[in-house]
Amino acid sequence: MVNQYSPLEREAEGQMLMNRRSFLAGGLTVTALLAGCQRVSGPSLRLAMLTNSVPAQLLNAFQQLPQGSNIAVTPEDSLVKLYGLLQQWHRQTEDSLSTADWVSLADYWLAPAIRQELVQPLEVSTLTHWSELAVVWPELVRRSAEGMLNSSGSIWAVPYRWSHLVVLYDRDRLPRASTPLATWADLLRPELRRRLVLPNHPRLVLGLAQKALGASANSEDPAVVEGLEPFLADLHSQVRVYNSDHYLEMLLVGDATAAVVWSDDALPLLKQYRNLAVAVPPEGTLLSAQLWVRPQAIAPVSEQAAATALNWLDFCLGADFATQLAIFGQGTSTRLWGAERSQLPEPLQTPPALALAPDVADQSEFLLPLSAAAEDRYSQLWQSLRS
Repeated sequence: MVNQYSPLEREAEGQMLMNRRSFLAGGLTVTALLAGCQRVSGPSLRLAMLTNSVPAQLLNAFQQLPQGSNIAVTPEDSLVKLYGLLQQWHRQTEDSLSTADWVSLADYWLAPAIRQELVQPLEVSTLTHWSELAVVWPELVRRSAEGMLNSSGSIWAVPYRWSHLVVLYDRDRLPRASTPLATWADLLRPELRRRLVLPNHPRLVLGLAQKALGASANSEDPAVVEGLEPFLADLHSQVRVYNSDHYLEMLLVGDATAAVVWSDDALPLLKQYRNLAVAVPPEGTLLSAQLWVRPQAIAPVSEQAAATALNWLDFCLGADFATQLAIFGQGTSTRLWGAERSQLPEPLQTPPALALAPDVADQSEFLLPLSAAAEDRYSQLWQSLRS
């Protein structure tokens, strides 16, 4: 099969769908943990993941469990590099295979990974915590062989953490009489003209615009969304830069007043910079999940190694993982979907405005794979906006 992206996937290839800043609490780093693992003999669980996707404390905790094992980590600083590893392993011959048991992948990349035969379907019936997940998660990862949502398809991944798109802003730079930012439409306010940072990602920008107008971010034809093109033109006039990496610097030096970012990137910043505030638009937002996928080109493993690999998935779906992920990684586990703020681990309760209320979650969406015709429509709209 030809390794080929759709137009929008090519647009996003050089960017991270989720900009993940390194955050490893307590002085224990993945690098140090990996070095320690390599000094221990015996079978290892091999993970390829973003450096802060799973805090080192949780990796260490798994190693201490009776059903755990040593962990060998291949850390990468971007989702694009992780996807590249899957492609690299797919091109290897069987004699030279050296892959991970599990690779961390964003849900946005799941469809092309399936189409390119980079990953394999999973058997989740033996996972004790799988049935405890909200229905949104199996629905997200049950796909056809073409990567499209399919209620009778196979399970292709196990989601373990998620985040939602928010508006992060410097309240001190708003006019004194201004009300706080609250909705997507507030991004068009005059005081934000040329002072807004948006993600450099077409589906995110076009998706939030559709949410602002009460439409789905996954509309097959954005042209039929009433008022979308004028809204996008007005939004574009507000933008100082489309950038997924340097919004914090721009907010701190005063080059921007607001930025659209992911919630788990925003949380540590809100606790460190008291002038920053956050809004989760009540009309619904965009969602992103990190998944564990199994490389297609994995070498045969022993029965013990296969059991250890499944134990890792169960560990990532458990209640202890959810609590420790919040404490050490300031991330939200899939177990916490639909929870009221008061039910979240304490680190996720503050600031109150950051939490995704259940009624807002019901109106929020993941960016789902589109048909080829729809991809072309979105690509043309994005090119028209940027030109």
